[in-house]
Amino acid sequence: MKIPNPDEQRQTYLAQLQPHVAEPILAVGFLCTAGYVDGLTADYTAGKALGMLSPLSGRMFRKKATTTRVDSARNDLVAVTASSVHLFEYPKRGEAFTVSGPPTTWARAGLRVTSEAPKKLSQRIHVQFPGGEVLDYDIAKGGREWATFSDHMRDLLLEPVPAG
Repeated sequence: MKIPNPDEQRQTYLAQLQPHVAEPILAVGFLCTAGYVDGLTADYTAGKALGMLSPLSGRMFRKKATTTRVDSARNDLVAVTASSVHLFEYPKRGEAFTVSGPPTTWARAGLRVTSEAPKKLSQRIHVQFPGGEVLDYDIAKGGREWATFSDHMRDLLLEPVPAG
């Protein structure tokens, strides 16, 4: 089975999401629970260190830690339009994506998004709603050509849309 390149996959996602979104989608990308990528990296490192003493214990630790972290995290495929942000829950265990329910939708007007400096595997963003509530997310960076998959989504989120 051929692994799609990022541009092909972007087109597939646009085709899947557009019927569920009222206006044209300008960008798609991924958001995940804040700390998810760093946590997986730390679990892997701890498991490797433990594995130096006992390979079986190291593998068991990594498997349990990864399962626990994946179960508690959320990944979203995000569609950004001129006026809205739509978050569609993404499967956790590598299943194919299908729209399984209505998205979480945010109005972009008055939304303030800021970002931290990118790390090697992720970039933290902070989403502040007009009422003051702040939610933190990570944008995971894939390998090679996938590393920039969510950059256009991030850039659009960083652009302020005046409250109406």
